[in-house]
Amino acid sequence: MGQMLEMSVAGKEDNDREKEATPQPEEPKRSIASMLDRVEGCSRITEIPGRYIVHDGDLVELDTDSFSEVQHVHAYLLNDCLVITTPVVNRRGPVRYKYQALYELDSLAVVNVRDVGPVKNAFKLLMFPDQRIYRADESKTKNRWLKKMDQAKKAKQAHDKKKKELEAQKSIESDAYNPFAESEDTSPFGSSEHNILEEEWIMELPEDLDMLIAQRNFEDAADLVLKANETLSSVPQSPALKEMRARVDHRVKQLTDVLTRELQVSPDRSLRGGPQVTRRAVTQLIRLGRATQACDLFLKNRSAAIKQSLRQLRIEGATSIYITKLCSVFFNHIIETGKEFRTTFAENQGCFSAFVVWSKGELNGFILNFSRQALAKKTTLSTVAECVGIARSYCERLSTIGLDLLFAMNGLLLKGIRESIQFNKDQLIEASRHRNAEERWYPLNQKNPHAANNLTQEMRNLGFENFHTLVYDTCFISIAGTTVAFTKVLLSFLNDSLRLYLPDLYPDLTVALKEVIDSHVNLVEGAVIAERYEEERAFIMKNIDYIFKNLLPLVEKKLKDKSGRSLKEFALLRRRHKDIMHKVQNLGALC
Repeated sequence: MGQMLEMSVAGKEDNDREKEATPQPEEPKRSIASMLDRVEGCSRITEIPGRYIVHDGDLVELDTDSFSEVQHVHAYLLNDCLVITTPVVNRRGPVRYKYQALYELDSLAVVNVRDVGPVKNAFKLLMFPDQRIYRADESKTKNRWLKKMDQAKKAKQAHDKKKKELEAQKSIESDAYNPFAESEDTSPFGSSEHNILEEEWIMELPEDLDMLIAQRNFEDAADLVLKANETLSSVPQSPALKEMRARVDHRVKQLTDVLTRELQVSPDRSLRGGPQVTRRAVTQLIRLGRATQACDLFLKNRSAAIKQSLRQLRIEGATSIYITKLCSVFFNHIIETGKEFRTTFAENQGCFSAFVVWSKGELNGFILNFSRQALAKKTTLSTVAECVGIARSYCERLSTIGLDLLFAMNGLLLKGIRESIQFNKDQLIEASRHRNAEERWYPLNQKNPHAANNLTQEMRNLGFENFHTLVYDTCFISIAGTTVAFTKVLLSFLNDSLRLYLPDLYPDLTVALKEVIDSHVNLVEGAVIAERYEEERAFIMKNIDYIFKNLLPLVEKKLKDKSGRSLKEFALLRRRHKDIMHKVQNLGALC
């Protein structure tokens, strides 16, 4: 009986041992091909042989500082990496995702995050040079993620260890039993028999790149990437090569992301130092084959620098002083950017068109700031002409970098200049009406020769060289005060308009001048036929003759010299001289 009991106990123990020794059934491996139907941009991930899905699920990414929600993600844990995807919004049908990032398990550390305050069911992923925090919907889900990632990491380490042992064993057996084996020095095929992927620097390449990126040694990292690409290009296609290329490409993406952040604008990053401070990151991006991305980031960085500099300008003093500062800051930035662009992208000629497009875009923003001050309503035409002249002179300096934006700038200023001419024309007409309402129609008395000489000099500065012929008795002017005042404002208006002149402004300018002159002639005509000025008719008529015989020809000459066009627009205006003379003759005032 005792013997039977011992046999029963022994049999039970043997059964327990067999049960413990029997491996537990593994969860079925899910094919990675299923990701192709649900995730956009993941085709390269599925090309690696031997990959399969271990676990997947929805998570919420949290900000590492404020712990606020950043975005909803769907994570896929594979047997060698973690893939993060984001939902494709505004799409009907089954839910689809877009590939966002891939983190290799070898360089990934998973840390549990304690439930503190609003942060619950979260864990942190550490990977040089970055970190992410994700939150699960419940504690059970979080624990499952932590367990699955830990198991996947251990399984990956065991697989890699076994793989290295097998490769080492195969190498020993091949050397021991190959009767045709020759030394490396005597073999005619030498290096072709050597497995490049087993070289020490290739095997340590991913870890070396991680270290260089973490140390911000971008130049050496780029050198290592280029060297690796050149070496791997000579290796025949194989699963091992695909795996190594995927690991290198992942590091290249990390390096590119870090360089991209170097060029991105943020509140805590200074933009001082000019465009040269971006050269390091831009150069390495170009070497990595990201010239287009480097160009885009470089120009965006310079746009932010221009905006920052312009915001620091203070509006004080005369408008022309502010405009000078504005033009100096803006165009000097463009010139500095152009010089740096020409140096950095010398081997990428295709990027120069992007610089021209960028310059025109920045010019649009500059014109908005310029117009708020220089082309504001009620700004005098002389101020407008001075400010536009300053802007044009600075714009011409862009020729030092081979850029000509003067035509584009004139086109952008055209509308504002037209509005300014129209506004000042209306002001001039209104002022002329007020002056003529108070005119008594007698020769202007300057009271002393000095004042008369000053008036003559003023007219000479306006382009009226023969005004001195109207002076008599040292201080009298042979026309009325309103006519003298009208001459000054008309010539000032004309001179300022000609400083702003563009061929597209010719119709606007001729119409404005005709309206101004016609308005004044109407006022003088009304006075010459008025009964209350019957005794002054001869003198008023002398003023009319002066307008048509002296002033109008001068205006036509100046406009023709500037435009180079024969003027036909003033023909109807000149006919009015005869019409007025005929009216006065009918009144019997002229013989």
